[in-house]
Amino acid sequence: MVELKNILYVEDEPDIQAVAKLALEMVGGFALEVCSSGQEALGKAVGFAPQLILLDVMMPGMDGPATLAALRKLPELDVVPV
Repeated sequence: MVELKNILYVEDEPDIQAVAKLALEMVGGFALEVCSSGQEALGKAVGFAPQLILLDVMMPGMDGPATLAALRKLPELDVVPV
């Protein structure tokens, strides 16, 4: 089993981003790529190669379910746990 290291975190609220970033990076020791929108996540996800995606459901513009559907269309991410 591969050690979990890279987490893609998609959240539009800056305060929630800050708390999660602190917990996941400083406490958990994970490498975190934070995105503020679904569109941003689509642009960064493949290059970051996440092993896990934490995805907000309610976001303006492209919401969580729409973002997940778009991420699943990318062959590199079609089986990454969300």
